[in-house]
Amino acid sequence: MMSSELVAAPLSARVQRKAIGAGMRLFFAWSRFVYRLRPPWGGKLGAVDHLTVPCTDLGVAEEFYVGLLGARLMMRVDASFLERMGRPADEIAGGVHLSVVFAGGPRLDLFESSIGQPPRAASHPHCALWVAPGQLLAWKKRLNDRGVPTYGPTRLGPPGHASLYFNDPFGNHLELVTLGFTGEIPTGAPDLSTLEYAWTGS
Repeated sequence: MMSSELVAAPLSARVQRKAIGAGMRLFFAWSRFVYRLRPPWGGKLGAVDHLTVPCTDLGVAEEFYVGLLGARLMMRVDASFLERMGRPADEIAGGVHLSVVFAGGPRLDLFESSIGQPPRAASHPHCALWVAPGQLLAWKKRLNDRGVPTYGPTRLGPPGHASLYFNDPFGNHLELVTLGFTGEIPTGAPDLSTLEYAWTGS
């Protein structure tokens, strides 16, 4: 795979990719705005509130999502908290989790669970996180420096789209995605079989 760090696109291609990226972001914002305006006004769903991610070790999950990815830990929901909230005793173990947030989008609830991770080679489900185009390669380096293998950046969308794929320590598939990326990158789906690793922590 050619290195996007070494090969720069011609100026006209870089300008085009930035323009397409800005146009796509405006289109997404416009689509949300139009949804809010169309009838019935009182019968619409709001934004996605949260997504759940199964993790076998919440200490490792916090180290990865908060320590490495920079999420903000919103809340630790442990057994004593669930007891105080009146959860039945036989449900408490299944409710233990961490709630984390990023700058935008839904909350991620990291649930203590040994099941629920996607098959290792399946491209779905995965959680995609937005990153500024100029930060994608810095994130790739940050992940690789911590022993997390990545695939990409690669393009599956319009010119200027770029995705970087990786797994959390539990095998959940994650993606960093951007629009307006100006580097020369290959086009095509990721090979997720290259993303397995053993998390060694900090």
